[in-house]
Amino acid sequence: MELKPTTDLEPVRYVIDERLDLNHFKPLRKSYIVASSYRSGSQYLCWRLWQTGLLGAPSEVLNPTSEMRVLMNRFKTASPADYITTLLARRTSRNGVFGMKAHFHHFEAFLKDYPALLDVLAPTTYIYITRHDKIAQAVSMAKALQTDAWTSRMEEGPKPTVIYDREMIAHCLADIEQQDLTWRRWFEAHGVTPFQVTYDRLTADADGVVRSIVELLGVQGDEPDIVNVPPAKKQGDETNQEWIERFQRDTRMTVVPQGNAGVRAGGGMAGSDASAVHFCDRYSAVVKQIPTGGASATGFLEVVRLRRQYDAVVGLNRELFRGARVLDLMSGHGIWSLAALDAGAAHVVGVDVSTQPLDVAKKSFAECGIDPTRYHFITGEIFASLRTFDPGTFDLVLCHGFFEQCDVREFFYLLARLQPKHSILDTGIVRGEGPLIRFVVEMDNVRAVNHIVGLPNHPLIMFLCDAFGFRWRLIEWRALGLNDWTGVHDYERDQRRSYILEPME
Repeated sequence: MELKPTTDLEPVRYVIDERLDLNHFKPLRKSYIVASSYRSGSQYLCWRLWQTGLLGAPSEVLNPTSEMRVLMNRFKTASPADYITTLLARRTSRNGVFGMKAHFHHFEAFLKDYPALLDVLAPTTYIYITRHDKIAQAVSMAKALQTDAWTSRMEEGPKPTVIYDREMIAHCLADIEQQDLTWRRWFEAHGVTPFQVTYDRLTADADGVVRSIVELLGVQGDEPDIVNVPPAKKQGDETNQEWIERFQRDTRMTVVPQGNAGVRAGGGMAGSDASAVHFCDRYSAVVKQIPTGGASATGFLEVVRLRRQYDAVVGLNRELFRGARVLDLMSGHGIWSLAALDAGAAHVVGVDVSTQPLDVAKKSFAECGIDPTRYHFITGEIFASLRTFDPGTFDLVLCHGFFEQCDVREFFYLLARLQPKHSILDTGIVRGEGPLIRFVVEMDNVRAVNHIVGLPNHPLIMFLCDAFGFRWRLIEWRALGLNDWTGVHDYERDQRRSYILEPME
């Protein structure tokens, strides 16, 4: 989700807008956490609580893929402790109440990175919102994944086409059940009895639910803030009910087998053999070991994204891999190294700064029966490792996610020195005139670190290619023939691109 900066002349559309900051900078008196799962009605509940002016500015501030990323950059905070301190200063109401909502996998990940969170927020009340009709909830989640519109405030222009996908709904259903289960287990383990709200009760009597929470927190006599948070409204339409009924017919309320998550006819690689088993399915045991990035509780959405990235990077360019000597930069758990070998690479060298993910990769490769003479993993600083290789050692260099974390000039210098026949560069992209980089703070849940990344614009890529003697071309993502862009909306919106580079003759 891309949240654009606003000006005073524009309407307030997003809850991260600085015009919604309360800025009282008063000591915290009490806090509350709305414990939720996707599409449980928590957005609407938080809007109603915010509107009271008594309960802070509750929103999804621990989500590393959206609000937390944007707010950390706006607040210019690079650590979880500084982030929470600034949040409390900016978004606590005048009566000293702070609120947030959280899905459990975001809550758990943030706690691991900042164990003092609950001490800082104490005393804390937990409000647990659930939805009885899990199929309706899963359908709502599946639609939101396709449109990437999670609140009515994000809807612009005509509604995009959505496509019924039984397996995607089944994965959403499993994800929601996992979120609810982990919250219940956490409450039990920590002796917490949350105040419970149901979707049905909220939609039938929102005023009564809000009044009960105000009384629960004992703030009914406090002086309220004047707030202007944009309203939220119900997003469901007749399509929701159609999908609910169709899913019930299709499954007869039984468990849907795990399969090609969210990939349907016309959703995979154009021209591919529909009967062929996808790489992600053939190596599902390896794929499941890759840590999730917070997009979904069960990791299914990360698998959908990997599947589509594979189809674009490998599926559309298989000829670059056949017989190639491949260098995989920041190889992590080795999934792209494995993909290269599976596509016919003669040998792969994976380089990463961390030992732990490479140990996982070695174990996975051994369990898959990959010939150990065909791969080698190196732990070390990436640029230092690049300097040890002779020119012409590699035919293909894979750079997926490293470019944003490095000195791009040094990267191109060392790439030119290596003289590979081709390089695949997958990177986030920003807008702007002239060659430039925009620096932002990002939370990496996989590696449990916060870091500054530099997002280039396209003119910078062109400039560096010209300066260091490379031709470039884009991998045409639309050649995949995707019917929906679930999991890869950043590629759809041209916020991320995949380049193929080759030396000029």
